[in-house]
Amino acid sequence: MKDLRRIWGISLLVKLVLAALIPLSADEAYYWVWAQRPQLSYFDHPPMVSWLFYIGHIFEPYMNAVRWPAVFMGHCMIGLWFFILKDRVDFAKIKVWTYLVLFSPLLGFGSLIVTPDLPVLFFWSLAIALALKALEEKSLRAYLGLGVALGLGFCSKYHIVLFVPCLLVYLFAEKKWREVRWLGVLATVISGLLFSAPVILWNVQNGFASFEFQLKHGLEKSSYNPEWTLSYVLGQVLILFPLIFWAALRAKVPTKMRWLLYFGWGPLLFFLLTSFRALVEANWPIIAYPAVLALALFYSRTQKWLKYYVGFWGLIYAIVIATLFTPALRNLNDKVQEPYAFQELSSIAHEYSPLYASSYQMASSIWYFSKVPTFKLKNISRFDFFDTLPEATPSGNKFYLVKRERNGLPKWISEQQWQMKEIKKISPDFVLLEFTRP
Repeated sequence: MKDLRRIWGISLLVKLVLAALIPLSADEAYYWVWAQRPQLSYFDHPPMVSWLFYIGHIFEPYMNAVRWPAVFMGHCMIGLWFFILKDRVDFAKIKVWTYLVLFSPLLGFGSLIVTPDLPVLFFWSLAIALALKALEEKSLRAYLGLGVALGLGFCSKYHIVLFVPCLLVYLFAEKKWREVRWLGVLATVISGLLFSAPVILWNVQNGFASFEFQLKHGLEKSSYNPEWTLSYVLGQVLILFPLIFWAALRAKVPTKMRWLLYFGWGPLLFFLLTSFRALVEANWPIIAYPAVLALALFYSRTQKWLKYYVGFWGLIYAIVIATLFTPALRNLNDKVQEPYAFQELSSIAHEYSPLYASSYQMASSIWYFSKVPTFKLKNISRFDFFDTLPEATPSGNKFYLVKRERNGLPKWISEQQWQMKEIKKISPDFVLLEFTRP
């Protein structure tokens, strides 16, 4: 285990350095803005990611180290799985699993980007560890801890609710009901409700707006498009890597490790079913990946295939890291280039006030990089956190708007007879407009 602790520590150090160097993505800046306006929860997501950014203010003077608390929590997920696997799998297999995770696009390099996925992965993994402990030892403390983990997981991302059906199917299919302590189940329910209270209370106060938004977001279409399912399947095979995906499918899983089947394939199958109703984003089944990668350990060729996995993803990461020092490479991908574009754009916040933006991504990034409060103009795009803020509506007789050329304007601009004048074209993509009214 000494080697694993060394790998864990070195990889954490590398992550913290890179996390401080890479500029915040637009979505990360959005969650950072939430931390400037603390709430029990938010329209788009539960609050845990904003709480982590709030703690990260301690490190904010150090480039982009505001990420550090969330990155540390995400990396602790690996430590939790060491604890889960150490008495169930031999050391060589755990070492292979560690490299599979560290080079995984979403669990490894992707864990430098702070999203609700990082805390939900941590609490999902903690819940697995405590559920296994509760079944094996019938410890009331483990049952209480399981409720705490699920409650805090619910404060991280709603996908944690999939833990319950995965556990129930496991108990039913593997005939584990006799190992359940029913007083412990009550303790789990009570502690779970207590620690998920911030999200529940916010939704009660706001007409269950967040619950409704997430349900529609995942099951929103009335007609089926085969591309949804095809893109989902191909995306998951690529993320897990074809050879490793095949290894997980062919694995001969020991009886004591069969819980991996339910916590691995369960979320993947759930989102496969939802892909018949709507487009599924590639990262949604991320909670399944640690278990699926562990399943691959029980296939004979996985260790031989590890070098292809590490080589492929290692090359991709090297190219992405090179963009930090080679600006020309940033144009290879819009998502890589976007933070740098917004960082350059942020200088106008010091010149024009009050400044608004045409999307939450742009407004959040300008606010983060300039440290000048910048809001998305109300109703200019889909409803989000900014539309709930009074500052999203200009209060004076003049304001400035930076927007992409292709974006339109909200109806109230013409209804309130605002006069528009173009101040300057900032780049081929962005234009700065001035609005005045009598």
